Amino acid sequence: MLDKISLTLCHSKCSKSIILFIVIISVLGLLTYLGFNVISKTKEKNKIAKQLETIPEFEFLTLEQKPFTKANLKPNTNTSFIYFNSECDFCQHEAQSISDNLESFKNVQFIFVSTEPIEIIKQFAEQYNLNNQPNITFLYDNLDTFSSRFDANSIPYILIYNKNQKLIKKHKGQLNAKGILRALQ
Repeated sequence: MLDKISLTLCHSKCSKSIILFIVIISVLGLLTYLGFNVISKTKEKNKIAKQLETIPEFEFLTLEQKPFTKANLKPNTNTSFIYFNSECDFCQHEAQSISDNLESFKNVQFIFVSTEPIEIIKQFAEQYNLNNQPNITFLYDNLDTFSSRFDANSIPYILIYNKNQKLIKKHKGQLNAKGILRALQ
């Protein structure tokens, strides 16, 4: 009888030890996995940030459905990429602010990019009198690559590059004309 009690106690202690061991190994495994994910995401963000230091290679479509790449950018000109959606109030205010200050932006090339259908993009450009401006180009991101290539996870989203194609400002959210001009000084 005593042997059965001892065996039961040993079995109970052994079971608790095994369970504790499994819990510790599981926690360590989970922490290792989470740590690896954090390191991987940090490396990826650093890689993207490095790529954005100068204008990265890209290809989108014009509203005439012709390819537009980095090679189509005007040389030695400040360039501002604006990722937008026509239904976004902040994007609308931003477009109106730029439209109201076109004279101040003669030396700035604006590249508006959207994933919306081309007809919607055209209507947006016309609504804010930004169509037919020599320094403004509207592009259709037909493959939805702008967000990953340019690290855009919100709209509006603006990247401002100097005439040497070096990043001088990255902005998430609305930035009015004064803010853009301030960044370019």
